[in-house]
Amino acid sequence: MYVVVNTIQAPEHELSRIKRAFRDTAHDLDQFEGFLGIELWQDDGALLAVSRWATREAFLAYPRSELFRKHHKGLRGEKAMTAAQIKMYEAEAIA
Repeated sequence: MYVVVNTIQAPEHELSRIKRAFRDTAHDLDQFEGFLGIELWQDDGALLAVSRWATREAFLAYPRSELFRKHHKGLRGEKAMTAAQIKMYEAEAIA
C-alpha cells in the first residue's frame, strides 16, 4: 500500500472550506484504479489529507489527470506537488 499525506496549513475558516471541498469531490477518486480511500485529519491550524493507494504508480496517475486539474482549479500536478507539503510512504496494514 502507498500512503500520501498532504498537510495544508491555513486559518480555521479556510480549513472548513477546504474540508467541504474534499468531501464534495472525494467520490471522484473512485475512478482511479488502485485508489483505496482518503481520510481528513485536523490538528491546530493544519488539515492532513491522508490518501491510500494500492501502489505508487496508482497514486501518480491522479496528479497527471484532468480530474486533478479540476479539483485544483487548473493547477497541474507537478506544480501542485512541489508547492504542497506532501509526504509519501510505503505502508502495510497489519490489522
